[in-house]
Amino acid sequence: MRVAILGAGMGGLTCALALARSGFAVDVYEQAPVLGEVGAGITLSPNASRIVEYLGLGDELARIGVIPGKQWAQHWQTGDVLLEFERGPALMATYGAPYTHIHRADLHAMLSRALEAAAPGSIHLDSRAVAATPDGRVTFADGRAIEADIVVGADGVRSSVRESLFAPERPHFTGQVAWRGIVPVERLPEPVRALPPGIHVGPQRLFMRYPVRGGSLVNYAAFVELHGWEEESWAIPSTVEELLGHYDGWDRTVREIITATPADQLFKWALHARKPLDTWIAGRVTLLGDAAHAMLPFMGQGAATAMEDGLILARCLSAYSPNEALHRYEAARRDRTTMVQTQSRLLGMKFQGKDPESLGLGPIENEEALGLFGYDATSVAI
Repeated sequence: MRVAILGAGMGGLTCALALARSGFAVDVYEQAPVLGEVGAGITLSPNASRIVEYLGLGDELARIGVIPGKQWAQHWQTGDVLLEFERGPALMATYGAPYTHIHRADLHAMLSRALEAAAPGSIHLDSRAVAATPDGRVTFADGRAIEADIVVGADGVRSSVRESLFAPERPHFTGQVAWRGIVPVERLPEPVRALPPGIHVGPQRLFMRYPVRGGSLVNYAAFVELHGWEEESWAIPSTVEELLGHYDGWDRTVREIITATPADQLFKWALHARKPLDTWIAGRVTLLGDAAHAMLPFMGQGAATAMEDGLILARCLSAYSPNEALHRYEAARRDRTTMVQTQSRLLGMKFQGKDPESLGLGPIENEEALGLFGYDATSVAI
């Protein structure tokens, strides 16, 4: 069976690697001309890191990732610790897989290398899909066309597969603008270096920080409720002065990290989302990750749910006929991803509320009560 996956993101590569190791002929078509240093930090909670381990990459993840001991939620103005999260050995003991911070490019390179080893030549760059048909035909921007037994649209929030087969409406702006920055740790004051990973929460603002690449870099993401600017591309350069203007009066830790950002390591983008679809299936075509269920990033589960999608789709295709496999995949994933979409939006509202002290134990209860980290895509019923 030939499977064509459109998009070489985390979900697409996870699916391709699992399929290749199960004996499928798999091809991944990526619109970028090179696979390079994209993005910034990413957090793999246990539901995602156990997928990496299942794919045989656990040792490599342990070498290049950072496992924190604690994580704080702090008051935007005073820096007071409002909540403390266990992220180290106790969490590992509970869920059997680590909570790991990693550079997105490092994770991407790890997955792409493993896929190339399992299926040499299966990644096709500079291949932007513009349309797909239910019979498995895909057309690319340069006029090429391919046919496959199964087509997987893993091509992001502005998915051309979704656009051509499922819902033509544009993604809607969420009222949130995000900044991402990378700071070499030596540029930071010693007291800031010594802090555990954390989230500063305040009215209409959120600032998240954590280490990557062995602690040599601090990655941060800043979220601001802001209207009047809605550009979606997440590689739009910004300036330290612009971001500092949105965090006037905030705890000095936040401002020191922003101030230390190298001029070429600060970018911004407007957050967009889509309404849930009635179905992810059109003939021999299905969707995965942001193409199916784009969500706000406040639970840190966008990449994780895409990887869950990828592994479960591969398991379904390995166990059932193509038509049954697609429907079992959708049935296994829709409730889970809809829940995470909804809870991500609600948690963002809570983090950016007018009264940060009211956080209580909400986020901890969410992780446990919602089964966020305990979800096991390697063994969940399909």
